[in-house]
Amino acid sequence: MIRVLGIDPGLATTGFGIVQKNSNHLNVVHYGVIKTSPHYAISERLNKLYTELMSLMDEYDTDYVAVEKLFFNTNLKTVMSVSEAKGVIMLAVAKHHKKLFEYTPLETKKALLGEGRATKREVQYAVKNILNMDDLPRPDDAADGIAIALCHIYTIPYLENIR
Repeated sequence: MIRVLGIDPGLATTGFGIVQKNSNHLNVVHYGVIKTSPHYAISERLNKLYTELMSLMDEYDTDYVAVEKLFFNTNLKTVMSVSEAKGVIMLAVAKHHKKLFEYTPLETKKALLGEGRATKREVQYAVKNILNMDDLPRPDDAADGIAIALCHIYTIPYLENIR
């Protein structure tokens, strides 16, 4: 059995999904979002993200953690806040002594759909179909977290061959 926590970092909303693989069977264990209010100071928002992520990782033991790799964005303010959130995520992962893997949105979409330019809606449908879920995973940040976890599960055999 393999269990992976996938994280889509953000200051306002961090999406996550925990996916488990038993033999050839995949299922979603838990998913959702961690939200922070813009009415609070950034330090308080980052502390909330850290605290909730630590609680999540305490409750659900995972073998691996995969997070979305930051890519160039023309909005510098967004890049800064996502970078700060990602730093807090990396700290929580380190505190739990887990190895962190990073995947770009392009890599994640290619792993799930075979094509890297999929829309958020297409990712939601792919996640729903791959995991035989009754409903679309919502919000799309949570679906992205699940997709990142699936991407890592699909990548594990290649990583083991490299070793």
